[in-house]
Formats: sequence, C-alpha cells, structure tokens
Amino acid sequence: MTTDPTVRAEFIAGLRALARFLADNPKVPVPSYGQDVTVNARGNEDEQRAAVDRVADLIGAPASGGTHYCTARDFGPITYRAVAINEQAMSEYEAVLSYHGAVTTA
Repeated sequence: MTTDPTVRAEFIAGLRALARFLADNPKVPVPSYGQDVTVNARGNEDEQRAAVDRVADLIGAPASGGTHYCTARDFGPITYRAVAINEQAMSEYEAVLSYHGAVTTA
C-alpha cells in the first residue's frame, strides 16, 4: 500500500490503458462477475488496522472484520478494497503453504 506519486501515476495509467484496450477490442473477454483491486496493509497488526481505517475514511466506507479487517468501495463491477490480515491468520496460511508440493498424485 503506497501513496507514492510515481507509483500511483503508473498504476492509474495502467488502469486507463487497460480500459482503453478493452473498449477498443470488444472480442477480448472480461470477468463475468467483476474484479477486485486489493491493497494489503503492512506493518504489525495495529499499524495494518490503522492503515485500513485511514483508507476507510478516504473512501467513505466502514472498516470491519476479524482475521481479515477490511474496507471496500464498489465502482460498478469493480471493487477497491484495503485489507489487514492478522498475524494468526497469516501464520496459518503460511503453514498451509509450507506443504505445497509435498503431496503428489501417482
């Protein structure tokens, strides 16, 4: 998650380029049910939750949740979402990932 002007400008330019490309190429498929643009908060749990709360204020949407504390605003089928994931949930996810590739089918 950043507000760096250069990163923001590049991200916004990319979104506009994608929108122009899709508008100019009607045969290129798009997701049937929309899409999320998700920014993940960084830092410890308190810092992450505070970051999500700041975004919630900026976008005018409430923040809520447990293991995944988030705020979101819909723009038609596109959702802008800011998320903080607590340490326990992240540790459990990383534990599951640690088994990736360990079990294969014959």
